[in-house]
Amino acid sequence: MSHINNQNISEDIHYFSLKDKTITLPTRLDQLDSWLNTLTEHTTTGTSGDKYLAVFEIFNDTQQSEWFVYPYGSVVQSIEIIGLSDAHSERSVKTGHGFNNQQDFHYGSKIEILPGQRKTLLMLFESDYFFAPIKILIKPYGQAEQLFQLENVILLLSLGICLALGIYNLFIFFSTRDIQYLTYALATLVYGSGWAAVFGVPEYVGLGSSAHWLMPAFIIGAVFSSLFTLQFLRLDESTPKIAKIFKMTALFAAISLPFAFYDQGIGLYLASFFTSVVCILGMYSGIQRWTSGYSPAKYFVFALLSVILPNMVGNLMNFGVLPGLNVNIYLLGLIGNSADSLLLAFALAAQVRLLTVKNKQLTATLENTVQERTVKLREANYQLEQTNSDLVDASNAKGRFLATMSHEIRTPLTSIIGYADGILLGDIDKAEQERVIKIIAENGNHLLSVINDILDISKIEANKLDFESIPTPLFSVLAQIESVVGKRARDKGLAFHLEYKYPLPSQINTDPTRLKQILFNLTNNAIKFTEQGYVGLSVSLLDNRLQIQVKDSGEGISVQQQEKLFQPFIQADCSINRRLGGTGLGLSISRRLANGLGGDIYVESAPRKGSTFTLIIDLDVVQDSPWINNVEDIWQSTPTKSVLPTALPNFVGNKVLLADDHPNNRELIAILLKRMNITVTEVENGKQALETIFYQKFDLILLDIHMPQMDGTEALKQIRAAGNYTPVIALTANNMKHEIEHYIRLGFSDHLAKPIARHSFISKLSLYLNKQGEIDGPLQQGDMLKLIKDYQLDLRDQIVSLQKALEQGDLTIISEIAHRIRGSAGSFGFDIIGQKFADIEHCALQDDEIAVTYELPKVIALTQHCIDLPGVDIAQGIIKHHNSVEQLLRAIFDLIEHSQQTLKDLTSALDNNEINSALVHLYKFFPGCYRCAMVQSEMAFKTLENIIKQGNVESQQYSPQLDIIAAHITELKATIQPNLINEL
Repeated sequence: MSHINNQNISEDIHYFSLKDKTITLPTRLDQLDSWLNTLTEHTTTGTSGDKYLAVFEIFNDTQQSEWFVYPYGSVVQSIEIIGLSDAHSERSVKTGHGFNNQQDFHYGSKIEILPGQRKTLLMLFESDYFFAPIKILIKPYGQAEQLFQLENVILLLSLGICLALGIYNLFIFFSTRDIQYLTYALATLVYGSGWAAVFGVPEYVGLGSSAHWLMPAFIIGAVFSSLFTLQFLRLDESTPKIAKIFKMTALFAAISLPFAFYDQGIGLYLASFFTSVVCILGMYSGIQRWTSGYSPAKYFVFALLSVILPNMVGNLMNFGVLPGLNVNIYLLGLIGNSADSLLLAFALAAQVRLLTVKNKQLTATLENTVQERTVKLREANYQLEQTNSDLVDASNAKGRFLATMSHEIRTPLTSIIGYADGILLGDIDKAEQERVIKIIAENGNHLLSVINDILDISKIEANKLDFESIPTPLFSVLAQIESVVGKRARDKGLAFHLEYKYPLPSQINTDPTRLKQILFNLTNNAIKFTEQGYVGLSVSLLDNRLQIQVKDSGEGISVQQQEKLFQPFIQADCSINRRLGGTGLGLSISRRLANGLGGDIYVESAPRKGSTFTLIIDLDVVQDSPWINNVEDIWQSTPTKSVLPTALPNFVGNKVLLADDHPNNRELIAILLKRMNITVTEVENGKQALETIFYQKFDLILLDIHMPQMDGTEALKQIRAAGNYTPVIALTANNMKHEIEHYIRLGFSDHLAKPIARHSFISKLSLYLNKQGEIDGPLQQGDMLKLIKDYQLDLRDQIVSLQKALEQGDLTIISEIAHRIRGSAGSFGFDIIGQKFADIEHCALQDDEIAVTYELPKVIALTQHCIDLPGVDIAQGIIKHHNSVEQLLRAIFDLIEHSQQTLKDLTSALDNNEINSALVHLYKFFPGCYRCAMVQSEMAFKTLENIIKQGNVESQQYSPQLDIIAAHITELKATIQPNLINEL
């Protein structure tokens, strides 16, 4: 015993094969030799199942009597340990995988051998699988117990590490959706569960047998390890061929999994093979990525080393390449696996740290690039390089530009909305309205030009704004600034002045839009930061350059703040944004615009002493432009715009055939054609068109698509079949791109959308007819009025037909009528009707009876409001509202909304004999009534106006007129449905 204490004696004892034999073990020592002679020697253990006997004799030459027989190094189902003496056999003990062993997670049995005693031990090994050669140790029991307790702590600690890391990274995956955390977590958990099965942990905690999970766990772990390695090392990008091998390994491992469940011996070879392949390939790929500069790969390499060293040794032992070692190789393998999981967690952390460092470097690089580009912008207007970093800066420039423009848009809007509200609410006298409307128009035009520049994406993306140089009336530009900014300053309680230092040129060559953008920004900033005092502009010449100074008595700016004032996103005081808002981009973009005009912006300021921003730009006086020396010269030099009447082309001598089944449409188009001196022949359908073409020659044919008896497409086929190649234009409300392409493929020369847009109509005619100059003669209002009235009557008939079709549920008739209205309503001012019936037609064509049943009654009600309102001449109202019934209805709604208070104020003024106030209230109401063509009230308004002007305001004279007006308003209010405005 002193010689073999704690030594592997498996190589020094005899083994006998018991496989395929039914035997009875001897019960006494004297029977042993004869019984052993009947057995054959056992030399090699079969991994797919075996049964054999180990026999050895021990002499205890020590003073210890308690020993532990420890078979280890493999996974075995059953080990029976029997002691023999001369008289009898001692108690046999069974241990192995699945048994409640004397020492948790360890095989073996405690035996008693007294000092000086000899004992023969028989160890019967029987299992369907042997994962490695068996090693046999005999240790003092106390020593063995201490060792096993230490190993159990290490075992549970290692399994706990795997479990904790697996669950933690699963949570990370659910938060980030990064797939590499999922594959790492699953690989860690599966490997951990495999090692737990090897040591019998599931049986220990009462979960049942884990025998069938021993090898499949390691094969599944190889699958997830392959996928994790692919993702962590980014092999698809760096080494596609290695990535392909990993994918194939994972695939074949997954395919082989059923064999491992079927036979643990086969599973042993499969698991050993696939884990070896994953380790070797992973080590190669990790070293390659490490040496190529991917720093997280070093942790990956160390992790693989920690798992390769014990597990590769174990695998080589499984294949029989290495002999058994006197250590618990499976515990070392579990420790290596736990260390591998820990180091891979460090590798993931290093990857995150690397990404963070790269993001910081990218941010720092981006900040440096932005600063460099800002310096360049101050020096000159430069060309953008076509590089990746430049594209990033271009995107930033776009954002800065749009942010700045957003508050520049609000400046002219303030004037537009303010003056418009003043007109609507009656705060501005009629005598002043023309001047105010001109201011609104000027600011609207300026706003339009600014918006056009904002929407010019190509300029913004390239960080390059084009500057034009055109003759610009200097005083008109300054007057616009004064009209907008002066009102805003006075609204805030500030004085505003505009000072000219003569002489000044009347017109200069510059970019007026850019100049106004700069001045609006500087003056708005001055108002924004001035709480009391004044804001003023001073215009002069300095060294043959134009100088415009914006002065204020505001807070002022320190020297330190001035240094960063023109930097983007910077404001002089960090508290400014909290108090007053703003992006901090205005002055930066203004300086860029000033540079583009050949100048710059300078600032002079001191705290609590106000500020002066000076804009200096190149002066290029328009040739022969007068010079202004006093105020009187300004108005004489200001150019005026003249509006020329729109001329129509003269197509005299041309003949056109018009085929349309809708009489109102046909009449409208015919009138337009005749205004251009075209000879027009009208027909109602395709059949009549064919008959007419047979005996007449035309220069152009306008052919409606949907007509009775013969539609436009069939008529076209027969026209072309007859050898007639006169140009034919399709008239239809079907305006989708694929529909237009279909008509062109059928042979139509061109396409005209309904409702007819006059500009497009004239352009199309010009392509196919010979022009003989121009004529002055747009469509007369009387002609249009008659057409609208006729169409109004036609709509009444169509509505009656629709109601009948709706009662009968005839979707075909509904779609046909809806199509006719859709194509014609817009031409006569019933724009909203055409849009609604387009939806009805679509639903009817889709056989959506539910939608038609639900929507059509509402559309019919809306149509009836558009053609029949008590005391309103609908046709007149449409003409007065830019040929739009929608605008007319909105105007009537607004009029009704404000009518009650206005009538109340008018009545009160008349009752108190306040003539002037009465006229003011009357004129708040009367123009709107006239524009809305409220003929029932119109005469009462005129009579009331005469009564007031005569100064004879007696109750019996004006009360009847007020009653007529009030009754009409009440009738309209009762007629119009409350939800109609929502329908619009």
